[in-house]
Amino acid sequence: MARSSGWYSDSDLTNMPDDYDYDSPLTDLEDSTDANSELDESSGSEYGGETSKKQPAKKRVKVSDAGIAPATKGAGKKKKTLSLIVTMSIDILLEIFSFLEPADLLFLSRANKAFRKVLLSKSAVSVWKAARVNRGGVPKPMPNMSEVQWAHLLFGGSQCCVCGTNGIMRIDFGLRRRACTSCLKKNLVYKPNFSSEFPDLDPIIMDLVTYTNIGGWAHGHASGSKFFWSDDVLNVAARLGVYQKDMHMFKLGAKKRLEDFKSSCKKYVDFIVKVRILQVVFIDLIPSKHVVVCDDWIKEDRKLHLGHDANDVARVLHHNKYSMDKELTDARWKRLLPTFERDLSELKKKWLLEDQRNASHRRKMDLREMYDNYVRQLRRPLAPSFGSFLRLCDVADFINSPPTVDQESDNNACRAFADKLPDFCTGYIHQTKVALTQLLSPSTGISQDTLMPQDQGITAPDETLLQLATSIFRCNHSYRVPLITWDKVQYTTCQSSYSAIECTFLISQPGVAAARSLLSLVGLDAKTTTATQMDHLQHHFFCSNCPPRSENGGTYRMAMDWRRSVFHHVENSHAEPRWVLLNAAQLQVIRGRHPPEYPSVTDRVWYCNKCERHQGNPVDKATVIDHIRWHGIAAPKQGVDFSYDMAPVKVPPTGTKFFITPTQPPQKHTKDYRCKHCNGSRSFILEGVKEHIKAKHKIVPACEGTDFCKF
Repeated sequence: MARSSGWYSDSDLTNMPDDYDYDSPLTDLEDSTDANSELDESSGSEYGGETSKKQPAKKRVKVSDAGIAPATKGAGKKKKTLSLIVTMSIDILLEIFSFLEPADLLFLSRANKAFRKVLLSKSAVSVWKAARVNRGGVPKPMPNMSEVQWAHLLFGGSQCCVCGTNGIMRIDFGLRRRACTSCLKKNLVYKPNFSSEFPDLDPIIMDLVTYTNIGGWAHGHASGSKFFWSDDVLNVAARLGVYQKDMHMFKLGAKKRLEDFKSSCKKYVDFIVKVRILQVVFIDLIPSKHVVVCDDWIKEDRKLHLGHDANDVARVLHHNKYSMDKELTDARWKRLLPTFERDLSELKKKWLLEDQRNASHRRKMDLREMYDNYVRQLRRPLAPSFGSFLRLCDVADFINSPPTVDQESDNNACRAFADKLPDFCTGYIHQTKVALTQLLSPSTGISQDTLMPQDQGITAPDETLLQLATSIFRCNHSYRVPLITWDKVQYTTCQSSYSAIECTFLISQPGVAAARSLLSLVGLDAKTTTATQMDHLQHHFFCSNCPPRSENGGTYRMAMDWRRSVFHHVENSHAEPRWVLLNAAQLQVIRGRHPPEYPSVTDRVWYCNKCERHQGNPVDKATVIDHIRWHGIAAPKQGVDFSYDMAPVKVPPTGTKFFITPTQPPQKHTKDYRCKHCNGSRSFILEGVKEHIKAKHKIVPACEGTDFCKF
């Protein structure tokens, strides 16, 4: 087994790509070198610097005109100073530096050019490694980062790598940068916006560039999205372009080098993603706080085998309780361990419940969307409620099952449930029919008005019984809307059908009483007459419970067909249905008038009577008329050439006014009155002259002959 140190193993380092150049924005050490310093790429330095062993030349003593050097001030005493440390040999300096920590080495490298040349030389790599070990708990550098860059990233200060803003404590190990919020917003590219930000670049670059899941507007909170640093994108794009150009020029081995480059970049990105899971190296990098806590560090250096998940440990250690101003020694960790174990155990239970609750909610939302999409496309709106679907054993087990890491497994489960929805809805329709048959069966009697599945030996619905004119139901959510026969029940669009509340169908007792009285009036048997037969008779009725209404000096009653009569009785809650059947002469009168438009021309309920083109798929009125003209009928007639399906129509047509006494023509108001109190020739109508006398002469009431006269 490969030895693990920090957050990755030695075997991982051997598999890292050799050609993945890292253009580090993390350190400014090499950029601050003076232009006059003799540094070149061939010097053997890790950063291209040359180590000079020549000591600085001493300043010459100024000689006076007499040729005598002035006496040195204080020559009798030697002042103690560290200025001569630069005259020491390189080996001794490196030995001294090896006892320091990374932050100390960074300070020395910025002190003067001599120390800088020494610490940036290739021979000083072991010194930086020793400093990292001296610091304790610091993992190995990330791949393609030198020890100096790694030390600068962790201990080089809290400045933004772009604008230099202070106080940037958080390091994004996916980007390998410290960046302020403003620079993150300017430089991060959201994955869906990649094509608009870089329209000329190949989208495959997104697979070759490291990324972070914390956006500029996320306030440090991670998400499932990907954000790329714009400079990294351009850098990889430039290098990818070189390989692609070689391939287009048909250079030998160019295609293989391109594929190797892509493969190595993808491996590097995958490795950085794995490293980012354990990216908590420091809780705070404030100089006064020296807490170094990492899951691998706890397991490796503290010899703590807790058996907990690395993500859970990292989440606990983010708490301020585990920040201290002192070194986390073995003794302090031993005292802290019981509290840590207790907190972790409690938080794991809390997180487990939260994850389960979030997973169950997400699965319910996915199932709800799938269910609504299926029910919405049904021609018949009657469908089981979503709550009844959730109560299925396999659906409930899926919702309450432990969360899965792979979202695709949940998607596959939802697709499997979608395949079961047709059988589930068909079974619900069958059960509803059976239950309605039980209510209407002679053994139970029509008085039973609750739809409760009862075992009465009925296992199949009676289609004839469900189509009788007296088979009138209602939904428990709408008392005043009678559902005449099964045709209306199956087209019920009850709002509860899409909720967790079950829709229950009951017998509409007022509706049944109204239908029976109508059948008795026309001399038909209530046990055998269907609703379709009553429709074909086209009888109309007056309600004897309602007095005639007045209009324009006349009185009228509403002439209604049998369906509207049932609705009228239920809506007005009459104690007892009483009807008057219209005779042939009266029917001729109401049929001669222009009937109200019913149903609407835009309702998709119309079908052709000449063929089966629209059977099961009705259309609007204009479409069916155009279709009938193809049959050679220039003037199609409603009811003869085409009709409408009454089942989807919720409410039957309104009645027609039948005037018992004719209306009186409106009276013409003539101005044939004059005021006797005025000498003018102004004329008024009767009401006008009275108002004139009241307003002007203050006489109430005005009397004809005394106050006004007719001429």
